[in-house]
Amino acid sequence: PALVNRIDRNTSGIVIAAKTAEALRILNAKLKQREIHKYYLCIVHGRMERPEALLEGYLEKNEAQNRVYISDRAKEGALSIRTHYRVLEARGSLSLLEIELLTGRTHQIRAHLASIGHPLLGDGKYGTNALNKGTGFRKQALCSYKLAFDFRTPAGELDYLNGRVFTLDDVPFVRAFRNGEIEKA
Repeated sequence: PALVNRIDRNTSGIVIAAKTAEALRILNAKLKQREIHKYYLCIVHGRMERPEALLEGYLEKNEAQNRVYISDRAKEGALSIRTHYRVLEARGSLSLLEIELLTGRTHQIRAHLASIGHPLLGDGKYGTNALNKGTGFRKQALCSYKLAFDFRTPAGELDYLNGRVFTLDDVPFVRAFRNGEIEKA
């Protein structure tokens, strides 16, 4: 068995694992070809300007700081990123978003949202602990909650996955948000 994808430490949710070398090869190719769609739920500080948008930019990795930086201009060593968000709900000064990760870069969701002024609830690296104070929430509110298999090319022994969608039905921070247990005026 081998992991096909990974999620950041302190992020919860679904990861893909392959049981055979052939399955690993196929799944890696499908991820690279963007035939597997990855969706996340998160809570961010603030209310989004638009109910839905495609964010585009460039991500530059700083290995020494274990951190990434987002820019709206291309520069040497920076990778292009695309993050689609949709607002599901807003409460006080917090918003619950569904994110479709169109490129999968290190810390992409966390850094991209923070770069537009909406850091994730509980994220002390790209947000600030001062923002998180008073919410009653001390964890990073980010969960890989849905995978959709949309094969446009043959997948061999994994063809049976085409059209399948796997979803986590209960994400604890979403439940807490909807129940009014996480609020910030």
